[in-house]
Amino acid sequence: MSTEPGPRRRSVAETTAAIERAAIDLVTEHGYDQVTVDMICQAAGISQRTFFNHFKTKDAALLGTDEPTVDQQAAREFIVSDGPLLAEAAGLVRIEPDRIPSDPSLIMRRITAVSQNPMLLARQMERLTAIEAELRQIVELRLRQDALRAGADEAELADLPEQAEIITHLLAGLMRYVGMSWARRASTGESPPIEAEDLGERLGRVIPKLG
Repeated sequence: MSTEPGPRRRSVAETTAAIERAAIDLVTEHGYDQVTVDMICQAAGISQRTFFNHFKTKDAALLGTDEPTVDQQAAREFIVSDGPLLAEAAGLVRIEPDRIPSDPSLIMRRITAVSQNPMLLARQMERLTAIEAELRQIVELRLRQDALRAGADEAELADLPEQAEIITHLLAGLMRYVGMSWARRASTGESPPIEAEDLGERLGRVIPKLG
């Protein structure tokens, strides 16, 4: 009877990461449409049952479990702040730390894969849509605070909901820009993300040109 130890069993986190790596690498190599769940399972060394225990679809494996939420602490600070509105609004979107892959290269490869595929990019933006209403309410509260400090009249206050909606749509585009910038940095071997201060400076140079 053999006493040799068997292969170490993967933890849930390790299996999840293996599936995500396999999915991203396959799509990067073959393209989104050519990759199947079977191919991902084979590359990750798992069964289909294991795959579906971790992810409902191929897209879920590619996009990961790190879905965005609104950072409530950041929201409270944002509402009473008098700093650059759009740049600070970008800081409202939060990814739970335990849902972010521990391998930085996996994050960068995912960003690159998503940014290169219009369908995946659209699905990623749909995740922001899920929190759009909450973001719009927070932005409107900030606009109202600013307006009241400036002594706005009733007509100006009545216009705030529409302004908040426009800003929320701009925020979605800004988040897409940040993701694309991460992908470009990843392609050149750079890993640091864009900081809020840096983003604020860039917006400060661009926004006056829109008037």
